[in-house]
Amino acid sequence: MDRMVIKWLSAVTLCFLLVTSGYSDEAQVKPVAADPAIQEFIRLVNAKRRSMGCPELIWDDRVAAIASTHSRDMDSRNFFSHTNPEGRDPFDRLQKSHVAFSAAAENIAFGPKTGHEVYETWLDSPGHRRNMLDCSFTRHGVGRVAEKWTHLLFRP
Repeated sequence: MDRMVIKWLSAVTLCFLLVTSGYSDEAQVKPVAADPAIQEFIRLVNAKRRSMGCPELIWDDRVAAIASTHSRDMDSRNFFSHTNPEGRDPFDRLQKSHVAFSAAAENIAFGPKTGHEVYETWLDSPGHRRNMLDCSFTRHGVGRVAEKWTHLLFRP
């Protein structure tokens, strides 16, 4: 992937930290997304986390829906940012959906077509890599619409 794109992706990486109340156990572990590209990405990121001694990320359907909605929004309104045109960021999206978290991070990408491509793109970017491999994050969800990806990670 072009170094300029990787540098640009690094620049848009945001890591969000916010202390809130506990996370409800209901609806936190559900089947993984049906999208084979997302499944491939999840296999790769969890294998890498295991090799480092980190726990695997646990799939969260609510967070995956938030990530998918953000990818869909970026695609339909033709923008690429952690913050939508109304100024809402990942904190706002999580809070609006009543997902309590003590820490969260979001990776976005524009261009990768496969789970392997997005994994390599994020692994090659220091900020994205740090988010994916941060052992303190325990749950996640991924959304992909066309070539716009959103990976939302959090710790209850």
